[in-house]
Amino acid sequence: MHNKKELIEEWYRRVSVTQAAHYYSAGNFSSRKYFLGVPTVILTTLVGTSVFAAIQKEPDYSIQVLVGLASVAAALLSGLQTFLGDAERSEKHRTAAAKYGALGRELECFRVQGNEITEGDLKALRQALNELAIESPSIPLKTYRKAGAAELKILPKN
Repeated sequence: MHNKKELIEEWYRRVSVTQAAHYYSAGNFSSRKYFLGVPTVILTTLVGTSVFAAIQKEPDYSIQVLVGLASVAAALLSGLQTFLGDAERSEKHRTAAAKYGALGRELECFRVQGNEITEGDLKALRQALNELAIESPSIPLKTYRKAGAAELKILPKN
């Protein structure tokens, strides 16, 4: 970087890409939440209904096996849903994206100021960027690239 204005521009580009990457991540985890949740609800409903039907009469052996497999699949999906915590992860990424958006708006104000930026301003911005990076969930490289990080030349090529 040659001057403060160029540094602010670079930080702004990085913040913009990171904000987009967090929103992409939030969307991915939110989608996966439904990908696991909907089959879990369907299978548990099917198993519950089948149990009541089985009480009424003796079902065929193949039906019993199918209900048993559906029960195992529902338990597995439910366990995966809990273990992966997609809803929580989605919310963490959404929150991080909103915080990066707020920081981006602050950087936009500094972009307008140009070279009137003080060393204190830079120090405060650097500290805010560092704290936000530490508290934010990690983002896969693939998602960063999708958000435009390749243009920043801060990620490995592979």
